[in-house]
Amino acid sequence: MYIFKKIFQITLVLLVSLTLHVIHWIPSWFVENVVNFTIVGLFIIAGYIVYLIIKKLYNVDKNRNIYKSTAYTLFLFAYISIFAIAQIGISVGKSKYMKTYEFDNEIFYTYKMAQGGTEVSKKDAFLPIRSLPFASFPYLLIELQKKDKKVYAVAEGIHKEIYDLNKNVK
Repeated sequence: MYIFKKIFQITLVLLVSLTLHVIHWIPSWFVENVVNFTIVGLFIIAGYIVYLIIKKLYNVDKNRNIYKSTAYTLFLFAYISIFAIAQIGISVGKSKYMKTYEFDNEIFYTYKMAQGGTEVSKKDAFLPIRSLPFASFPYLLIELQKKDKKVYAVAEGIHKEIYDLNKNVK
């Protein structure tokens, strides 16, 4: 029972780490560093929980077999590695910041997507260190322009309304 409880704790810590990695944060050096250090700290906590499991198993089976402790160690670190590989895979597909636009106290960010094209996000009103993506333009690099209280995505051959500043509607 002790092992399952600790594996559940490891899973929770790693899921929090994965969630922090998936969330779109505002393009800020400070916010990105705090999030990255938190993710690293959560992986260290998961490693410490593995240490506690192995220490407990070794003390219980001290006179038996060290191979059992080694097998548990390899299994648990492989489990942690799966989450690390998932985060690396998510990083590859994550968008890269391009430019910030501010229109009537609303802040918009444009990101270059990994496949090419542009993603537009807006600063979240409830959690101001997060940005919420709401429009994407695959295979096009766009610019944002304001005209008559509306925000338009402009590129070669495209002039599309994406946000109404009067109604705060996407």
